[in-house]
Amino acid sequence: MDEKQKQKYLEAQPMWKIVASQFAEHRMAVVGLIVILFFLSISAFAPIISAITGLDPDEQNVFNRYQPAFSTVATSSINRELAVERMLANGKDYTALIDAAIAQNVLEYPTTREDVLYDMATAVAPEVLLDELASFPQVEGLNDFIAVVGGFQKFHLLGTDELGRDVLIRLVYGTRVSITVGLMVAFAAAFIGLIIGSLAGYYGGYLDATLMRLTDALISLPILVVLIVVSAIDLGNIIGGTPLSFIVGSDYESIFKMVFILCLFSWMQVARLVRGSILSIKEQEFIMAAKTLGARDSMIILTHVVPNVIAPLLVAVTLGIGNSILFEAALSFLGLGIQPPTPSWGNMLFNAQEMVQHAPMLAILPGLLILATVISFNFVGDGLQDAIDPKSIRR
Repeated sequence: MDEKQKQKYLEAQPMWKIVASQFAEHRMAVVGLIVILFFLSISAFAPIISAITGLDPDEQNVFNRYQPAFSTVATSSINRELAVERMLANGKDYTALIDAAIAQNVLEYPTTREDVLYDMATAVAPEVLLDELASFPQVEGLNDFIAVVGGFQKFHLLGTDELGRDVLIRLVYGTRVSITVGLMVAFAAAFIGLIIGSLAGYYGGYLDATLMRLTDALISLPILVVLIVVSAIDLGNIIGGTPLSFIVGSDYESIFKMVFILCLFSWMQVARLVRGSILSIKEQEFIMAAKTLGARDSMIILTHVVPNVIAPLLVAVTLGIGNSILFEAALSFLGLGIQPPTPSWGNMLFNAQEMVQHAPMLAILPGLLILATVISFNFVGDGLQDAIDPKSIRR
């Protein structure tokens, strides 16, 4: 050990620096954290990515299904008509443009004056139409129409799915849904497990016996089977007429339902972990001293007990996120989780199973993302356990 390293270990460091340096020594945990931050960034900027690329996760193009990667295809005629309609509805005067289109005689068949722009957009290939528009006189609205026609061709980096939707943008939005579900469920389960485990471990007696028997009963259930049964329940029958009834019928109903179901059956391991830690902590001298000084039970739990179970709790949270993503993917794969058209990695796997032999990448890509996310959270959990554990910290 050279002088710089000796000086480093001789200097007093705050706890967060010690934990950060310990965590940084776990290389796979650092890699996992980078992957997680990348996915979080993707999910946060999903609308911006959609706006930049001009791709909509719900835009269908059934005449261009199962296109290979790096494909450039024309959008559907319906979407072309909608684009022209939005252009005409912006309040500008396009009379000169319509007259020029009629004079240029681009169409091979006669049409009405009102429909000439629509028919040009749908009947003529986008690349041919752009060449024709280049010879138009510079009339008002020509540049607007050229910009609209330029959007009739979409580049699909990862190809299209069974409905002609862009795979890349659906994976981006699927990242947002799957990771959001995993985070919400893991933190909710940690909160519920922390409360139940703290009460059971600190007070003991009948309260401990009752809470732990309830926990044991729920742990003994076949979790996937129970999740399948519960997910088939109509949410409207449960919260209809309550302040939460606005969820029913919304675009995010299946997401709220999935989070609710997973929260009900994800806290038991956390509760037992917290209870076991508190059983050993509450017999320590500093707890006895706090009781002797007249500290209330609530104050002892919040200021002395809970901080000492943060380390195992953080590990449980990181592992719980991965498990929640796996359960969401499993239920969505069975058609009982996140419902289309909302994309998630699980229902993308479900939609890809019928054509897995002809378009295997539709199943491989979301599967790889699930694998990378779950492994990354597990590595981060291992790194946090080593970094926060007082026995492994080098002071």
